[in-house]
Amino acid sequence: MTYNDWWIEQRQGRGRLGIITIIIAIVVISVMAIKRINIGLAMLAGSAVLIIMTPLSLEQVLGAAQTALINPITWILIGSVLLIGMLGYILKNSGAMDIMVDSLVKLVGDSRWIMAVLAGVIGALVVPGGAMLSAPMIDQLGDKVGIGPEYKTGVNIIFRHVWYVSLPIIPSMLTAASLANVTPKELAAQNLPVLLVGLVSAWFLLLQPLPKSGGGKWNSKEFFRFAVSILPLLLVIFLYVIVGLHFLVSLALGVVVALFNLPEAGDSPLLSRVSSTGIHRAKTMLFPGIRLQLALAVAGVMLFKELLAVSGLINGFALNLVNMGIPMWLLLLVMPFIIGLATGSHEAAVAIAIPIFVPLLSPDIYLAGIGLTFIAASIGYMLSPLHLCVILTREYYNARFAQIYRYILPVTMIMLATGLIVAVLRGV
Repeated sequence: MTYNDWWIEQRQGRGRLGIITIIIAIVVISVMAIKRINIGLAMLAGSAVLIIMTPLSLEQVLGAAQTALINPITWILIGSVLLIGMLGYILKNSGAMDIMVDSLVKLVGDSRWIMAVLAGVIGALVVPGGAMLSAPMIDQLGDKVGIGPEYKTGVNIIFRHVWYVSLPIIPSMLTAASLANVTPKELAAQNLPVLLVGLVSAWFLLLQPLPKSGGGKWNSKEFFRFAVSILPLLLVIFLYVIVGLHFLVSLALGVVVALFNLPEAGDSPLLSRVSSTGIHRAKTMLFPGIRLQLALAVAGVMLFKELLAVSGLINGFALNLVNMGIPMWLLLLVMPFIIGLATGSHEAAVAIAIPIFVPLLSPDIYLAGIGLTFIAASIGYMLSPLHLCVILTREYYNARFAQIYRYILPVTMIMLATGLIVAVLRGV
């Protein structure tokens, strides 16, 4: 055996080990989540699988832990989920959420459309822990049409992320377009059929079967009630998107406004009622709104991702598949999907998958191949048990983990199949 043959054999062996290790880690995390064990602890168990099976040296493990815990993104995410949890708790317990939903239903009429639009609009913002912003509203609206925690989770996840396959302003598509040397507009246009099919299937599978709430009617008083009730959320969006403040600062100011917004009724002067309401809410709503289990979940996810990167398992797995002579369409479908599933990060899945295929795609199928790669990575990310939006929404609703996929799988599989059909029709 020559040195080159030996090296190929060793590399393929590590690739096979990588596949097995990733599968076992995901299974361990999923089983613990199904058993309703704290997802942060489940992520630590998945990290232990990586450490034992790779194996990683103590120096690598400590380095990965240090990188994950001192990473500013980790603390931004932790701060975001804690502040969003606090904001949601205040909005719910101050009565603002009830007013918001009640006014919207009277104005628009159909809770189903409201759920789709709210989740979609907030999803387009692509903010850290953004699924937590729409979760309280979906919760209230879902109660009006009689759906449970798992159904609410499915609606929140699908309508928040269905846009990701063809939205040219999100960071992951900008990254993919840059890596593939195409414009975001070209990539978005390539994937537009998948978005349209996703929206139609999501409507008919998730929302159309639900009871219609009735017809809406314009009423200036109800619109004013809605505008006042949603003021803290609008302020967060305005400060973050328009003014350009840091998301954490925007959230903190939104929390402050929520404390003083919609003061309690009474005979005393307005200023007095506003101040007393704010002080009372600060004493009774700030700390109960803090959900430390979500902070642990974020830390666990970030540690797992860092260990996965240090281990090199994903790259070994990818090289192994490329060397096996698998048809290109199957590679474009399976590899990015598994990378998205394994990382639970849209940006990471795209950043890993796109460079693998750029040199392998001929000019006549190039854009179609990149489009399928992006779609497969997106669907894997949406379904991943490591996906923070899935984790946070499931924790918020206290939903049964396995039952969530009853509502997420059908739409995502239809989108994946549509992406494959479009790519094959265009020559892949």
